[in-house]
Amino acid sequence: MPEFRPLAKNHIRDLYRLEVRPDQTKFVAPNGVTMAQWPFEPGSMVFGIWEGETAVGLLAMIDFSHPEADLQEGEDPTALYVWRLLIGADHQRKGYGTAALDFAKAKRIEMGLSAIFISAVDEPGSAIPLYEKEGFVRTGRIVDGETELVWRPD
Repeated sequence: MPEFRPLAKNHIRDLYRLEVRPDQTKFVAPNGVTMAQWPFEPGSMVFGIWEGETAVGLLAMIDFSHPEADLQEGEDPTALYVWRLLIGADHQRKGYGTAALDFAKAKRIEMGLSAIFISAVDEPGSAIPLYEKEGFVRTGRIVDGETELVWRPD
């Protein structure tokens, strides 16, 4: 079972080195970009995904209820947004993406938020099938060129 550790200085190099497969680079920004943007995104949280001492991925989320969250029109101020999710090429198809979504669902409960939003490029090879398998449904909105999905508890 992976461990989700808040981003710390001593994690940066290991997380920076993680990359997706070359055919997936159009789907998610590199971890270095996420880690550089994080301090400037109010309400954001970044977690390294670790299997023992091996970095396997990165999960970044934004608490849209944060008083300084930079909400765009139509975004739910009572929700959690999965901003970035990257699983390294060598660690894909081992359950880490599902574990990250489960972690986000637990965070939503812990924070008392209503839903989780996520968006993805809607092209073959994207993570949309995984998100839908995990209970996310399309909202019908396109945000920054990506298909938006939402997960709400039953």
